[in-house]
Amino acid sequence: MEKFMDADKRMTAREAVARFVRDGDSFVFANCLYCMPLALTHELIRQGKKNLMAFQQGGIEEIDQLLLSEVIDRLVIAYNFRSGGPRIVSPLDRALKEGKVVIEEMTNHTLLSMMKAGAMGYPFLPVLPGIKVTDVVRRRGFLGDQRFAEIRDPFTGAEMLVVKGYNPDFALIHVQRADRAGNGQLWGAMINSKWAALAAKKVILSCEEIVETGVIMSSPHLTIVPAHKVCAVVECPWGAHPSEVLGHYDYDFPFRALFVGSSANPDSARAWLDEWIHAPADRQAYIDQYCRRFGKKTLDAFRAKPFKSVPADYGSTFSLDWDEEGRSRTMGMTMAEFIAMLGEKGALIDGN
Repeated sequence: MEKFMDADKRMTAREAVARFVRDGDSFVFANCLYCMPLALTHELIRQGKKNLMAFQQGGIEEIDQLLLSEVIDRLVIAYNFRSGGPRIVSPLDRALKEGKVVIEEMTNHTLLSMMKAGAMGYPFLPVLPGIKVTDVVRRRGFLGDQRFAEIRDPFTGAEMLVVKGYNPDFALIHVQRADRAGNGQLWGAMINSKWAALAAKKVILSCEEIVETGVIMSSPHLTIVPAHKVCAVVECPWGAHPSEVLGHYDYDFPFRALFVGSSANPDSARAWLDEWIHAPADRQAYIDQYCRRFGKKTLDAFRAKPFKSVPADYGSTFSLDWDEEGRSRTMGMTMAEFIAMLGEKGALIDGN
């Protein structure tokens, strides 16, 4: 455990994506609608990643931006934001009509259950049977029969619907704070964050600030991503803009509307991508461009007003069981003696 707590995984977004994302990978957004990892998403686009498969509970601009840049060609999704009604043809609409993406439609419950099963190491999990009468189950997309199945309940004999568990190659997540080892803390709308992060084989994490591990340990209930799942920690203020991050900033509706309006036309969409993703070298350059274009006062207006929670007291009478000589105060033996005793009783599990 100490090696995970002491590891230093800090790096830039550019380094993280270059090291840990390969063309053709599958990945999951471990944020939904809130606290979106848009700085990391933009880095996927800058580096020209291709043929990625994305899982997302509910998309807003990140899915459309990835489609405009032809980063993803497969999408498993429950919902994608579409504003403007029939007047605006969204990037998702165009990508579907042009055959640039294939979609597997899920519900929020069944997609979350996919990640939950994967996180728990289960091949599948039961889901509510009511959707069997809908096209979500009856129509098959690119996953074919690797979504739903029916099995017999061993207790009642009734037929039940199950969904397959998945372990995406990586997850992208943005949180309020993390330590350098990757213990990430998120508060606000969790939605899919816990199960998506735990289901992924590795996690690329960005955060508003990096803090000392003591800060993380003082509020353990907020830790949603454990260090051993995280391969990269990126300190990235405003890393979720224009979505909101509690304690830091509110969502930027005018800027979001600017993208939606621009994305309706392929030429204006390319101009938006050039200005806000390709031209800035990193997130700081993106924020600098925002301030030049709209003014620093405009950006500062979205900063959150403090609203502190009441601290929780985690004090206890706990003390280490091992004395200065390495002997257990309760068992009266050293760790080596304890392990030898377990071996004699045949209680050890052979890891080989």
